[in-house]
Amino acid sequence: MVASIETSVKQWADQQIRQLGWEILASENETADVNIDRALRNNPSKSGGEGGGRPDYTLIITNGEKTIPVIIEYKGSKGKLVKLDNQGLVILRGNNGDFDYKQAIPKYAVNGATYYAMNIVKDTVYQEVIAIGVNGVKDSTGTIQYEIKVYVLNKKDPELAIDLGTYSNFNFLKNSGQQKIQLFKKIVECQMDPHELEQRAIRDDAKIESVLQELNQKIHDEQQIIPSQRINIVAGSLMAAVGVKGKDGNWKVSRLDPAELNGSTEEGNTDGEKIITKIHNFLKERSLPQAKQKQILNVLRSNFVDNNLNQKSSTETQTAIKTIYQEIYDKLIPIYDVTGINDFTGKLFNVMNAWVDVPDGGANDVVLTPRYITNFMAKLAQVNQDSYVWDWALGSGGFLISSMNLMIEDAQIQNEDDLTNQYNKIEHIKTKQLLGVELLPNVYMLAVLNMILMGDGSSNIVNANSLTKYEGKYAYNEEPFPADVFLLNPPYSAEGNGMIFVDKAFKKQRKGYGAVIIQDSAGNGKAIEINKRILKHNRLKASIKMPVDLFKASVQTSIYLFEVGKPHRIEDNVYFVDLREDGYTRSNRKKAKTNLINSDDAKGHYQEVIDIILDKSKKTNYFSENENYYKGTIDPMSGQDWNYNKKINTTPKEEDFTKTVSDYLSWEVSQIFKGDHLDF
Repeated sequence: MVASIETSVKQWADQQIRQLGWEILASENETADVNIDRALRNNPSKSGGEGGGRPDYTLIITNGEKTIPVIIEYKGSKGKLVKLDNQGLVILRGNNGDFDYKQAIPKYAVNGATYYAMNIVKDTVYQEVIAIGVNGVKDSTGTIQYEIKVYVLNKKDPELAIDLGTYSNFNFLKNSGQQKIQLFKKIVECQMDPHELEQRAIRDDAKIESVLQELNQKIHDEQQIIPSQRINIVAGSLMAAVGVKGKDGNWKVSRLDPAELNGSTEEGNTDGEKIITKIHNFLKERSLPQAKQKQILNVLRSNFVDNNLNQKSSTETQTAIKTIYQEIYDKLIPIYDVTGINDFTGKLFNVMNAWVDVPDGGANDVVLTPRYITNFMAKLAQVNQDSYVWDWALGSGGFLISSMNLMIEDAQIQNEDDLTNQYNKIEHIKTKQLLGVELLPNVYMLAVLNMILMGDGSSNIVNANSLTKYEGKYAYNEEPFPADVFLLNPPYSAEGNGMIFVDKAFKKQRKGYGAVIIQDSAGNGKAIEINKRILKHNRLKASIKMPVDLFKASVQTSIYLFEVGKPHRIEDNVYFVDLREDGYTRSNRKKAKTNLINSDDAKGHYQEVIDIILDKSKKTNYFSENENYYKGTIDPMSGQDWNYNKKINTTPKEEDFTKTVSDYLSWEVSQIFKGDHLDF
């Protein structure tokens, strides 16, 4: 083993740091800011021990507007600068979701600095912290080669280290005119980089997926709980664990600490009943209608109270329900705290979809739509803060969750300068502007729990047959729902492959847009009469052919986008797009980690299709007119010409004539050499 040269690295770095020109700087045993010291002292050390830790060097930089701590860690061995995951992100946690105190954090310079920076940005008033790793290695001549890697962390996502650059010395950190201006400019710009934001989404997806898969397996192996119960237990536990905060940030319903579950057998005081009480307070504070509260509590009580999970034997130290709750509290709540409720729940439902236990699922042709497709369709339908969105075959609520995220994001932007208006608008979105209808009770309950976790105040989700029993009204009053966005993935066994849902909904929707993902045979002969009825009052704007392996069963689907309330005329142009090559590679669906690989900028592919159809400027060039998309017309009286078909131009060009003549002359010459020349 080659000995570490960390001492030499420290001497080299310390000398440069002292000459940077900053007033506040501190080596390992000195103090730069008592608040930083307190934050580090209140968190475990790099190795997971008590009493915190001390960075090798700390300094505080400022440009007069921003003040940012800089945390520096040294190493002196080959390959010990930084440990990254497969997505190129700095590793802080292991596969089990716990901080990696054995390898990544203590043994790599960047990872150690990032860990300290994370604790500082979480537990102090600083909005950003810079983490720097320095490493040195001797080359074959005995000369030390130094490497410096720099990241920035912010309060919005304390565990996400955003790349700020690689350097060979500390000149970039000097307190001097232009260099300081460039540094602070770069700190701002790197946090707005779309690539970094995409990396954050990938990281969060992978983390939630990993923790949920492990949790799912553990609950199955240790408790033998069926999938539908697992969904209810996880969702119910999250309600008890996340609590409710008011506008002022104070707790209105505090989190249930696992330590409060002591295995009591006293009636009304058992572990399961304590969880149910906390869930009741959660639902009440969310202002759900009494009937909805009662329905949910009745369902969840059977999972938390009225079974053997709420009991322990003489040889057990705690109830099974406490064991499960402790796992959820320890593994999921830290992720929730980092990602926030909207992102967290959106990713949560995507994984929990796989747990849905649908009786006779094949016959019911229940196909839950991937989240990136629900996001895509919501954007195609131009969802914004003022939209009223409904889904007549709700599934687990994916379309409503995607829509809610877009609506809230728009409300935050549009009301940026008035936080009171912003808060009120977001509450109105959650309570008045989303509605879903679902027939299957098990799937319906997953949708209800998803939407409640998202903060849905009235939970306008209806358990009914939308084709026969639904009148287009709010769930708990007689007012018509003023829908202007319709999003749908229908059961394909319904009339017209499911187009009957579109027909019925559009008769109750007077304006706006509708998007449906459906077997493309629906637009090619399986729903002729229904399609003709739809086009009498609604215009087909786009037809998008999707990848054949998008769903579990390899079936060709298309997305049809409509403008509602405008009759389709024969001269109206329709965008026909081939999105079968969408940038994703799909493989073994039973192994989630290899199921969907972003092999060729999938996000860019989907965004470009949106830009084309909505007539916006493109930022990428994956699609070319008359190559993989074209504008064409349909016959409103046909009902079977809705699908993308690769068009072949039969008009001869000059090069076609030249090639034909050339081929003929070549053939004639060959015949002459063979002695078979014929006179013409």
